[in-house]
Amino acid sequence: MGNVIAVLVVVLVVWGVITGIRRNRRGLVAERGTSIGADLGALSDQPVVRVRTLTREGPGHYLLVLTPEPGPDDAPVAQTSPDIEMVVNLTEDQFGFDLLREWERSKAPIAMVIPPESRLVRLRSIDDLQPLTLSRVDRE
Repeated sequence: MGNVIAVLVVVLVVWGVITGIRRNRRGLVAERGTSIGADLGALSDQPVVRVRTLTREGPGHYLLVLTPEPGPDDAPVAQTSPDIEMVVNLTEDQFGFDLLREWERSKAPIAMVIPPESRLVRLRSIDDLQPLTLSRVDRE
């Protein structure tokens, strides 16, 4: 009788663990735009841009102008997409400043992710996979 109860307890525990994992499975799987692995998996889905200019807009703020690159399926009309302008929190002593200047100089292709309802913009170099997250500022 003791063996039957032990087997029943083991079966109930295994069933509970499996049920818990299935209910919370979303938290166990990387979602696009929330981790490095997800960024790497989503690079082909993201718009590709190049840094056109980075100019000082004010104390601690820079105007970042990104030029969209046409995708392989884009029509000639879509190749004339307007530049993307954003003011970002950035100072000359931050790592991101030097990285943006390097991307501007080398014309490196960059994948861009802007999470919905967020001030953040996430950039990742397609060549060397170097990431950079910037905080956007509203223009006044």
